[in-house]
Amino acid sequence: MQLHPHLTDMNRERQAVMDNNTTSQNWEQVFKVIQKSFSVQKHVDFFNWLQGSVNEVLPHDILVAAWGDFATGDLNFDVSSNIDDIRTQKLIDAPGVFAYLMSNLHQRWLDNGERWFRINFFDAAGINAQSPTPFTRKLVGMNSLLVYGVRDTRGKNDCIYVFFDEAREFQVQHSVLGLLMPHVDSALRRVEYMETPVAEEELIEELNLGGLSEREHEILHWVKTGKTNFEIGMILTISPNTVKNHLKRIFQKLDVSCRAQAVAKYTPQRLT
Repeated sequence: MQLHPHLTDMNRERQAVMDNNTTSQNWEQVFKVIQKSFSVQKHVDFFNWLQGSVNEVLPHDILVAAWGDFATGDLNFDVSSNIDDIRTQKLIDAPGVFAYLMSNLHQRWLDNGERWFRINFFDAAGINAQSPTPFTRKLVGMNSLLVYGVRDTRGKNDCIYVFFDEAREFQVQHSVLGLLMPHVDSALRRVEYMETPVAEEELIEELNLGGLSEREHEILHWVKTGKTNFEIGMILTISPNTVKNHLKRIFQKLDVSCRAQAVAKYTPQRLT
């Protein structure tokens, strides 16, 4: 199967410029994301953390974690995504072509000296055309990916994390990735492996809650207490305009038109 990717590694000079442009506020945000990782105990915590906090410092549309025997393709998967119908069970039900892709990416990671790498202009449509499945059809809109691997010498259970994104080129800062990914790996290993459709349906129901991200839950919590946009921005160290934009998305997701309606509709739900 031909993947036809354009494999690129960011050159050191360009990477250094990106890292030097990282402001103190950016670093503070990264450290807050890491701090939140320590509260991850269940799958719902893990997915909320990935889709909310992690996505703010490492933007992506889909994350697939794969581990197991990459030589034979006998793999386990965990999927996190805000895209409808991108679920772990889709891979468990029909893993064939995707197991091959994950094994291929794992080998590339090994060949790259076990260093992370990106594939820009990723040919997801070509993969789906060769072996269409419900999951690969959902990947057709993804145009780039990033692969980060973790070597498990004792357990012989390497894990690769594959971030897919709609952008033609995956943007990431090496320093942010190096700080964040050990905590993503640690959090995943703490939660239970969910391999049954029933368990995932329960998780989906728990995550649904209006489809709100972790940051949107935080903002609605402070709206409920009567805080203004300015006050919420001060509490969350974001601008009032950013709060306003979050509220617009919240209103759309909850199908309401004002703060009072949003609070009224949100009150019966559990704050994750």
